[in-house]
Amino acid sequence: MKRLLLAGLLAAATALSRAANPAPSVLPEIDKIIREGFYDARLKGVDWSVAVQRASDELSKATTPAGRDAAYDRLLATLRDSHTFRVPAGRLPERGWGTTGLRIGQDGDGYGVKGVLPGSAAERAGMRVGDRVLEIDGVKYGKERVDFRDLVFVSEGAPGSFSTVVWQRPGSATRTDRLARTLEEPGDALVSRSARVVRRGGKTYGYVHLWGMSAETALAVVDLLLDRGLTARARPSLAGWERIDGLLLDVRGNSGGYDPNILSTFLQGNWSSGDYYTITRQGRRLEPPAYARLPVALLVNSGTASAGEALALKFRAHRIGPIVGETTAGMASGGAAAERLSDGSTLWYTARAIEGLDGKSYEGAGVEPDVRAADRPPAGEGREDAIVEAAIGALASAAVSSR
Repeated sequence: MKRLLLAGLLAAATALSRAANPAPSVLPEIDKIIREGFYDARLKGVDWSVAVQRASDELSKATTPAGRDAAYDRLLATLRDSHTFRVPAGRLPERGWGTTGLRIGQDGDGYGVKGVLPGSAAERAGMRVGDRVLEIDGVKYGKERVDFRDLVFVSEGAPGSFSTVVWQRPGSATRTDRLARTLEEPGDALVSRSARVVRRGGKTYGYVHLWGMSAETALAVVDLLLDRGLTARARPSLAGWERIDGLLLDVRGNSGGYDPNILSTFLQGNWSSGDYYTITRQGRRLEPPAYARLPVALLVNSGTASAGEALALKFRAHRIGPIVGETTAGMASGGAAAERLSDGSTLWYTARAIEGLDGKSYEGAGVEPDVRAADRPPAGEGREDAIVEAAIGALASAAVSSR
């Protein structure tokens, strides 16, 4: 009995000590970084000094880590910038991230599934595009708009960690699944696995999905397209790839992280010059071969963010092809920076913002598609999902009108 009493007294004393000596504030560090590094020297017209003082008052009253995190979040939210937020210490590893494979985006008056990585915990749970996401790790997803952290990083974390997701398929009961985070396949491997041939109306189309967040992601698409005959010979599953009439480039649920300049330049045929000859029994050939341009449609949805949106803007600026699907996430940062704070947390902020050639900002608004289609599962047997079908229709219409 004495031991239990002593343990209780020690626990109470520890709690009082923590309350009296809360974790050191990183507010001065955040203040300095934002004032010196945020892309807009005017801080978007926000009275930052008043906001910082308000945060200081809130932090002095906060007695829990969650309370302090919320105070920092409220401060950074005043900048109304999707890529400006704080990630608490220990939330994301420095390298080797794991993922649940769930990609989300706005859907009607809430949030829904906008992509599921192949082989991921989200796929094993049976989630698919069109399902409604109600809550992730205690955070409810409703009408209120979220930032990049809660759109993308919510699914990422240390391999072996878990995320609890409450979701619902229209017309079915609510489900709760505990999804394990596992190492994500490299971006180039995901691109390669996604490639397939789609045949419709006497035409043959190549399909490829950009999932990853690495430079190799974009280069993998180049590898598939530069020598389409070689791709077809090396990949029996891609029979017919050598004579595709168009390309369906899918960036739905894609959060960026790669350089979109590579793809936009290549797809215009501006990055494919012969440097030397290769000699084989089949003859002499210039390498790399000239890229035979293709009609291309870019598939987007409300889970397409950041560099995915920058790629959409490039498609529009250079008239590479139609943008098909839903309005993108409206998180078009031109350069997010991350700095580690003294408490182990990380401050992310927008060091460079994006404006289109029209001088318009797409932050908070998103890129509107040329052809609008809601992202929904296939309507029936032998059909593709709604956006793929719309993209095929857009390429077919463009081919007819160009005759």
